[in-house]
Amino acid sequence: MAAARRRRSLTKARTRRPPFTLRVLRGLVVLTVAGLAGAAVWNGLRSAGFRFRWDTEPAPPLPAAAPAIREAPPLSPLPAAPDAPGDGEEADAPPSGRSPLASGRYERIEFEAYADGRPVVSNAAVAEEWREQGLVVSFDSYTADATQPHVLDVRGYLPPNASMHALGPALTGELGLEVGVTHLDFPGRPRTVAFTLFGPDLIERFEVIVWSRGERLPTSARVHAPDLRYASEGESGSGRATYSPRGRSLFRAERVRIEVPLGIDRISLDGWGPPGHVLLLDHLEIDP
Repeated sequence: MAAARRRRSLTKARTRRPPFTLRVLRGLVVLTVAGLAGAAVWNGLRSAGFRFRWDTEPAPPLPAAAPAIREAPPLSPLPAAPDAPGDGEEADAPPSGRSPLASGRYERIEFEAYADGRPVVSNAAVAEEWREQGLVVSFDSYTADATQPHVLDVRGYLPPNASMHALGPALTGELGLEVGVTHLDFPGRPRTVAFTLFGPDLIERFEVIVWSRGERLPTSARVHAPDLRYASEGESGSGRATYSPRGRSLFRAERVRIEVPLGIDRISLDGWGPPGHVLLLDHLEIDP
């Protein structure tokens, strides 16, 4: 009997599990050894020239560089200085084929009709349709090859009391509006230009770039203010003119006024962002 009890005690001692702490330590040792072995194998394979597919495939191409809107566009020079020696021309006469400073007359463009009086075609590309009124437009796309902005049916973007049409970015069929920059060129080089901009209120500042005599002007050349025609009730003193277009987040309307004594050659409306966003223009006034 005593011998049998001793044998049972020895069997229990052999089958009793070690303490939990000891098991954890053993597990950590095993993991450490396995990790070191894996690292050694990995370094050996890399030293032998082994590479994964993502190591050898070429990197995807970088996106195309944004158009150089910050470079000076080809613009008309200032008239000749009064006492410039040897030119033999009148002081205010510009070089041949170039418009003089502040030529033309006051114009207001509502984008409901072309310069010849024909009604605009909704969602149509435009370029020189208002040249007679002193405006030529173009577009630099960051997502496609479009070079012309569009006159858009903007009833889904503007308040109910706004116009039906406005000048906006290029429109690519079912793909929608493109991201890019709308350029306004003024052959008559007026001293004052004003217009209303519509865009998402989440954009803190609508980017408006002004060019004169081949130089980009500082922000002091333009003034942004709420267009109170589109301010909601109670907002007239808040410094904002926000509204909610159908099915879209909050938008705002700003009246932008630009005055340059030496003439305005180009205004660029940069909708690139980030984030890329729509900018719509209406109620354009050109004052020489």
